[in-house]
Amino acid sequence: MSFEEHISNGPQWVQLWIMWMMIVHMAALFFIVRWQNGRVSLGYMESYAIIAALIASFVFMSWLFEQYGYVRLLGLGHIPFWTPLAYYLWTRLANHPQKSIFGIYLRIVLVTIVISLTFDYIDVVRYLIGERGVM
Repeated sequence: MSFEEHISNGPQWVQLWIMWMMIVHMAALFFIVRWQNGRVSLGYMESYAIIAALIASFVFMSWLFEQYGYVRLLGLGHIPFWTPLAYYLWTRLANHPQKSIFGIYLRIVLVTIVISLTFDYIDVVRYLIGERGVM
């Protein structure tokens, strides 16, 4: 069974959560460039970090799935990339006012990542203590 088939056979809340995470992360593309003083300029560096972490975690998680299948160890696909990303975004919040569009977006991404990492760390620990079956 493919990764997508495992997801589609799982609980609906998991499907919705994965869809939410993809939407939130992909929204960083809207902030890759910005219009400033009548010119296009580089966007927010945080956007580049979000996209880079998303791609890296996707590649790593795909490899983990190929090696181990649809098991709790897949949470490890996010941990090495999203943990430093969460810290980086946390340190950058002060540079982006809460009422700005990008400031609101950053806070949504950060909350989403922290929730996901909570599930991921729990899943990896559960895998390490012996829960090795298919999720």
